[in-house]
Amino acid sequence: MQIEQPDQRMDELELRVDGIEEILPTLATRDELHAAIAASEQRTRAHVSNEIAASEQRTRTHFDVVAESLRQDIRLAAEAVAELSERVR
Repeated sequence: MQIEQPDQRMDELELRVDGIEEILPTLATRDELHAAIAASEQRTRAHVSNEIAASEQRTRTHFDVVAESLRQDIRLAAEAVAELSERVR
């Protein structure tokens, strides 16, 4: 195991600090992160709201189709019962 000299350790430390100083200006600030998160939240809420509205519309349309089909089935059954009642008389 080699023991490093204090000057060598100091040089390595200075290189690391220089690297950090180069990167540091490119990093987002806390306020920038909060703003980005808030904007993302707004976009997400808008997207989810739109998806819910679209799903609601699809469900309503599907329900209307099913309800109309059911009305038609009931109408046919009522006509069949009326015709059968006429035959029985």
